Amino acid sequence: MDSQATGAKDGRTVRAERTRQALVDALFGLLDDGELRPTAERIAERAGVSERSVFQHFPDREALFEAVARQQYERVFSALEPVDLSLPLHARLDAFVVQRARLLEESGSVRRAALLLEHESEVVAGWLESWRRAAATEVERVFTRELDEQKRGERAVLLGALVSAASGPVWEGYRLHQRMSAERARAAMRRTRAALLGER
Repeated sequence: MDSQATGAKDGRTVRAERTRQALVDALFGLLDDGELRPTAERIAERAGVSERSVFQHFPDREALFEAVARQQYERVFSALEPVDLSLPLHARLDAFVVQRARLLEESGSVRRAALLLEHESEVVAGWLESWRRAAATEVERVFTRELDEQKRGERAVLLGALVSAASGPVWEGYRLHQRMSAERARAAMRRTRAALLGER
């Protein structure tokens, strides 16, 4: 293959990647605007491409969901730093709550859209399940010292309460239903966790 043909191919590849990214960004933008079930037509319009381009670059909606889920992971999760387990409880509480509140706030629109699609999309259901497992694992890791102090049978109960208290539905309750600011919602999350863990 001569250099001219290679250059043309590389140019097409670059344009295709640019279009794919524009479509993913368009879907993110629509979700952030509160449009939780946008059509291919709306996604294409937002991206500035033809509707046909959506199906050229993503053969089905599961492929588009997969691309969005992967970028969401990079956008939100990759910047998180593990809470230092050597810190005293009050410091671990502070660090955990700041981190979890930020994660829940930044992923809110995508999470709400995912919940609408969970029952009909294997990709979305799989990513949500992975997120729930990871979120629960991090709770157990950060507060393992306090959990291990529990009597037999009580550890699982406390862990369940701690996981739920830092979950998406609880955050939505603070922010959307009770109309708390992000700062107040964060304070409410911390107070609940402190009470569960018996912080003095």
